[in-house]
Amino acid sequence: MATEKSKTRFIKISYTAKLKEKGTVFETTDEEIAKKEGIYNKQIIYKPISVIAGEGHVLPGVDDALEKMEAGDEKAIDISPDKGFGRRDPKLIRLIPKKIFTQQKMNPIPGMNVTLDGKPAKIQTVSGGRVRVDFNPELAGKFLVYNVKIEDEAKDDRAKVNHLIERNFNFSDNFKISLSKTGDLKVTIPKEVFKDKNILMRKASLSAEIFKYLNFNKITYEEKWEKPEKVDSKG
Repeated sequence: MATEKSKTRFIKISYTAKLKEKGTVFETTDEEIAKKEGIYNKQIIYKPISVIAGEGHVLPGVDDALEKMEAGDEKAIDISPDKGFGRRDPKLIRLIPKKIFTQQKMNPIPGMNVTLDGKPAKIQTVSGGRVRVDFNPELAGKFLVYNVKIEDEAKDDRAKVNHLIERNFNFSDNFKISLSKTGDLKVTIPKEVFKDKNILMRKASLSAEIFKYLNFNKITYEEKWEKPEKVDSKG
């Protein structure tokens, strides 16, 4: 009998998301589409993303569709607000005294994105001494279309570990993986990761996902530091 862990699907997807009513593209994994639609961001790495189906890594409407898709399948998925970013909630629109903004050295203007009490929001209007702020997600209440393709699916343990490494480190090249018959796993981390200030957090997150989704008993991380070659300063 298959276990719940063995049923877990590790897939890599590409997608382009747009507003259904206007057709405006707001997110994509394709760099050329991002540039064409005027949403290109040089801080983003445009490539297919690694997700675990059914685990909330994508919108509920996309997750539902992925259950019925196989590697190589491509589908346009209609997403309702209930399966997307939720419906708009009038209770999340608040009137805030303007002095709250001035105390934080902010000059509130309509359309400005702000963070208040750790929550993202958008200023709707500024009238007198009051500012109307909308804490609803920007895409709340919107009907969406996601064009999704499953590019690949990891089937064996080695491929699944690589999948999780890519999820947590954004790439898996040059990582070396050793699997033992006793259920132990060794991951050798490449030197290009050593300068990542979040390396401990990434290893902790990777370990948690490996133990949750795969049947390993122990994980050992190996880092090889080599003495730099001495530079001869003589001419």
